[in-house]
Amino acid sequence: MQDERLLEVAPDVLIRAILHRRERLAEMIPKQLNARKDEKEIAEGLARDAKQRRDLQKSELEMFSEQLKSLKEGTPEHQELLAQRDQFIEKAEQSEHEYLENELFRRRSDSRTKRLTMALNDCQRSIEYWQSVLEQGFDHLLVDAHRVKQGGASSYALSRQQKSNGGSQDES
Repeated sequence: MQDERLLEVAPDVLIRAILHRRERLAEMIPKQLNARKDEKEIAEGLARDAKQRRDLQKSELEMFSEQLKSLKEGTPEHQELLAQRDQFIEKAEQSEHEYLENELFRRRSDSRTKRLTMALNDCQRSIEYWQSVLEQGFDHLLVDAHRVKQGGASSYALSRQQKSNGGSQDES
């Protein structure tokens, strides 16, 4: 909408439009939030299971390494364990990779859920605010506009003036 056309819209109509938009958003977000919460629960379970498998693989690899160190080099048992070592290392790397993937999925799901929760809270606060503005009037929103219309300083000019007055007082 162009600036001139926006200024032609009555404030109460604009407030009602804002309120309507926020109410529509507040209706849509809970459905998305429920889906994200379900996704988050699944992701947490996958990450937890992958972490347990990874930790188990690590402990098995440590025990395997200790067993390998305890054997004398060159013995048939030592040679046999050396042949199995690559399989143990491959399994440990695979379980680490699976854990990292699932943990990343869990973090993303958690982040999405938090963002939707914050958006819902923001919508609800906004709805409450704009409803109170409609009920109590919006003259307090136009105080600066009336002051400027009557030849007074804008809020920007007032804040600059306060900063400059505050700065000169601090220097004395």
